Amino acid sequence: MSTRTQTNFAVLQHHDEQLLHLGMLAERYFADDPNTSLLKLRQLTELLAQMLAARTGLYTSSEEKQYDLLRRLQDSRILPREIFQMFNEVRRSGNAASHALSNDHSSALSALKLTWQLGLWFHRTFKDPGYR
Repeated sequence: MSTRTQTNFAVLQHHDEQLLHLGMLAERYFADDPNTSLLKLRQLTELLAQMLAARTGLYTSSEEKQYDLLRRLQDSRILPREIFQMFNEVRRSGNAASHALSNDHSSALSALKLTWQLGLWFHRTFKDPGYR
């Protein structure tokens, strides 16, 4: 069994290798360094939001702040409220990891679960609506 199939983020391989790589790193660092795990999850969701914007014709710049992009995607009815909230929670956790050096396993586990759900939502939305 390959390493790629042993990750909870394997479905992202269908969309972008960098998404898969960031998910695998977040899982790998979780036990020893939850802060780094949170940072990788934040990076993954930023890239996922940019890809979502690009696929829907709403991408403007990699310089756009994550919150502004998420708000724009929600206002354009691309992001359902629940999905916006999941993106925003990972964003906030990533900020805490970056600025406050948060090293909390509970936050990292929650962000891992949310990011996994976001990856599934993205896959179902753009590749396979019936994916289980």
